[in-house]
Amino acid sequence: MSKQNDPNRLITLAIHTYDYAVSLKNQLERAGIEAVLHNVNLEEPVVSSGVRVRIREKDLPMALKVVEGGNESRKRGRIKSHVVIPVDFSPFSMKACKVGFQYASKAGATVILLHAYMSERYRFFTPFASDRYDHGERMDEETVKAKAMEKMKQFRSKVEEEIAKGNLDNVMFQTEVVEGLPEEKILECASTNDAKLIVMGTHGSNRHAIASLGSVTAEVLDAGKFPIFTIPKNLSIDDLSSIQHIVFFSTLNQRDILSFDVFSKLMRVKGKKVSIIPVVERKNRAMAKKASKQFLQYCNDHYPENEFTIENISVEGDNLTEFENFILENPVDLIAIPDKKKSIFTRLFNPSIAHRVLLQSEIPMLVVPV
Repeated sequence: MSKQNDPNRLITLAIHTYDYAVSLKNQLERAGIEAVLHNVNLEEPVVSSGVRVRIREKDLPMALKVVEGGNESRKRGRIKSHVVIPVDFSPFSMKACKVGFQYASKAGATVILLHAYMSERYRFFTPFASDRYDHGERMDEETVKAKAMEKMKQFRSKVEEEIAKGNLDNVMFQTEVVEGLPEEKILECASTNDAKLIVMGTHGSNRHAIASLGSVTAEVLDAGKFPIFTIPKNLSIDDLSSIQHIVFFSTLNQRDILSFDVFSKLMRVKGKKVSIIPVVERKNRAMAKKASKQFLQYCNDHYPENEFTIENISVEGDNLTEFENFILENPVDLIAIPDKKKSIFTRLFNPSIAHRVLLQSEIPMLVVPV
């Protein structure tokens, strides 16, 4: 048996600060799972960062249950988990609500409808954001706030009407109107409320097409802190349960295995068809073939209810032609992407897969931070 196929080989379960890593190691060992710590600064362990918690690959499913159980225990005492839906009162906002409320209903979560407005003082602090600022009549801060509050009041009434008609799931929801840069306020709200999911449209009320740098959705996505479900202009699904075919972009590494587990729990993908598209550099294609086979075997072993296939489609640069042809021939209901936080330089000159798909696809997308 090769080392790569050895179920006893060590893989990284998580990377934490030293104290948290020790706590997780103790949790795992109480559950009968052997764990070791790597990258520990032995001279000053208390201040060591980036400590890897490693386990045997065959123990991964059980370890994930331990991690999930630990997360739930830390959340005890809280009322509910939250789904954050940023709105700008456009028709796309109601589309986002349809998906967000439906997900919240199944997850037992509370919805937060959030609107962030920018007063005159933000005009000179939003480069590349001409598509995000209303250049009409200038208003003082109190007037801008009053206008935003009134629009939210009207939007809330529309949501309540849709719930009464049975067009939206009947879940608890609250509204928040705040001043500031939308992407910052969205992330702040999600962090404060420990959001389980952020649901966002890819088009806003004052633009016809998404702008690669001016998009609030892209900025929130780039932060890489929370799972994000993006709603395209032409939503291809009316019900989350109707999702049958999922495309999962993967770099074929251990982190993607963990992100797929998070994704599968978020979307309840049991019984769905999953097409895995490897994202590898040309120079690594020879190694990727073997890694693809190994990744596929892992998925089949641990998610036997699903149908997995590997699709060797080129997604290099900004050219997604092969991917576009694939979805024309094989209708896709959802795209799932593990995403990493990138620097502004990298985002500008080497956009992530999530960015490129967001710009070019009309298929809903779930981005899972890794």
